[in-house]
Amino acid sequence: MKKPCTFLLIPVMGCVIIVGNIAILQAAEDGFVPLFPGDSLEGFKVSDWSNVAAPQKVEGTPWRMENGVLYGLNKRTWIRSVKQYGDFVLKLETKLTRGSNGGIGLRFPPEGDPAYTAMEIQVVDDQVYYGGSARNEQCTGSIYDEIAPAKVATNPVGQWNSWLITARGSQITIVLNGEKIIDADLSLETKARQQKGPALSKRPLKGHIGFQNLNGNITLRDIMIKELDEVDDDFVPLFNGKNLDGWVNVNCAPETWTVRDEMIVCTGIPTGVLRTKRHYENYILELEWRHMKKGGNAGLFVHSDPVTAPGQPFTRSIEVQILDGSNSENHTSHGDIFAIHGAAMKPDRPHPSGWSRSLPSERRCKPAGQWNHYRVECKNATVALAVNGKVVTRGSLLNPRKGYICLESEGSEVHFRNIRIRELPGSNPPPDEIAQKEQGFRSLYNGLDLRGWKQEPGHKGHWQAKNWVLDYDGKSEASDKNLWTEEEFENFSLIVDWRLPPQDGTEQVPVILPDGSQATDSSGKDLTASVPAAGDSGIYLRGSSKSQVNIWNWPIGSGEIWGYRTDKSMPPEVRKAATPITRADNPIGRWNRFEITVIDDRVNVVLNGKEVIRWAQLPGMPKRGLIALQHHGDPVQFANIYIKEHGP
Repeated sequence: MKKPCTFLLIPVMGCVIIVGNIAILQAAEDGFVPLFPGDSLEGFKVSDWSNVAAPQKVEGTPWRMENGVLYGLNKRTWIRSVKQYGDFVLKLETKLTRGSNGGIGLRFPPEGDPAYTAMEIQVVDDQVYYGGSARNEQCTGSIYDEIAPAKVATNPVGQWNSWLITARGSQITIVLNGEKIIDADLSLETKARQQKGPALSKRPLKGHIGFQNLNGNITLRDIMIKELDEVDDDFVPLFNGKNLDGWVNVNCAPETWTVRDEMIVCTGIPTGVLRTKRHYENYILELEWRHMKKGGNAGLFVHSDPVTAPGQPFTRSIEVQILDGSNSENHTSHGDIFAIHGAAMKPDRPHPSGWSRSLPSERRCKPAGQWNHYRVECKNATVALAVNGKVVTRGSLLNPRKGYICLESEGSEVHFRNIRIRELPGSNPPPDEIAQKEQGFRSLYNGLDLRGWKQEPGHKGHWQAKNWVLDYDGKSEASDKNLWTEEEFENFSLIVDWRLPPQDGTEQVPVILPDGSQATDSSGKDLTASVPAAGDSGIYLRGSSKSQVNIWNWPIGSGEIWGYRTDKSMPPEVRKAATPITRADNPIGRWNRFEITVIDDRVNVVLNGKEVIRWAQLPGMPKRGLIALQHHGDPVQFANIYIKEHGP
């Protein structure tokens, strides 16, 4: 008894095939067209089996087409298309006689042996032709001499076999008689398994399609093709493969996001995001990604705000997880979807711990170093994720349901490519279900170092970039211990997140009245209040310590403009306007967000969404100057520093 082929996951070579009557009407509805329309071989070229540029060396007619069936007549030849194809789905049926050997050639150039210049999908009676000693990568369904099929799926000699071959970029999928036997990313095949041709990663992504008859008789029927680049021409690229046009680096260093070999390359440092320049609501988004180390972390955000959430390196959005090798009952590395930083989503299935997180129904992601394909459909406040060709995760009741698309940097190198989008009809959602619109802010702190800030020698080791947090220990040794921008600014809006760490003990601080004066008792003595110790800092505007927006733990709250409130030479209305209207500070140790706007000689301060200074007029304020983060001898942390300049 002859030894049958056993299988791993590998390629194919040298086969001949036979095809029969084509269900043209049904195929046309699916977008398929006959590869041989009208039973005509016009334009198809017959050549020698070992070099498609050489004429056939046998006499007679080696190929005949009748009633939708292509017959290979025991001649050592190829027949190939005149047209070249890139991305496509090819379906057909093949039948062999005993001992026959043939093949399906894909994307091959007009010269050489397709098995080694591109790829040949093997079609062979391997037990007879090879005498029972065929290697796995020589058996039917292999990418010949390179990748073996994952399983045996062939019908016996003399019976029809049904093929569905999908070529999309470097991804090749082969389904034989309903069984997936090849699912390979050729870009990962960087080393040839034989010496007759280059590695699969170096072979062309576009070329001719053809069929080989090397030995015996082969028959093919219902040979149909659907060109994916034509069918999917309503997709448009979100990434042009050359540069980051159309994208905004929200809060990372310039070197965090770069372009190489038609990929967006992210170092993962610092933690942050890269976003699109415009909003999207309903769409289908496709991309490929791969981690370059085990345990890598990243993400894809949809319906995102334009800048990061208060006290966070990420935006309010819906996150589609891009993670490697970290799985538990509550999270996976296979396409979780969840709402972050104030967004909302209902999972399609209840989460084990009740979280607003949708876990995938199946684990389909490939490990670090291999490419994964995501297809994300956002439609009318719902989201669905297909991982490597199958929908596994869903969510609904998304809020926001319209916003920016972001790629996430989170600690390790990750690559993105083939990012494209097909927009669907919108639903005109209400304003409270739409993410904020971009307002022209740019980051003043890159999370990696202190570029853009004056780095006095005495600052070293004290003012420090610690990922997305700018950390100060309160102990600078510089002559001017404040941290100043290198740029000057005139009219602007400034976003700054800050937090004061708790300290031991308490401190006595003044009680300030709404008019800016200090409260006194009946004897005229200044009143104080005991508060938990937390330290002190501030933000200098236009190079002036007088126009300082205060950060502290006083009962009056942060945001007062110290130099003007305490200047008794100023008119009462100026001192009152420089005093906070309300206390809006979060508890000590939590993050706070200032939104400071300076127009001419007026300043407005919003703290944690509440207006605390309402367009205070500051007489004598410099018209232009630097911005500083204040040294006051206490530890303090800053993050998310953004500025938008206004015209004069």
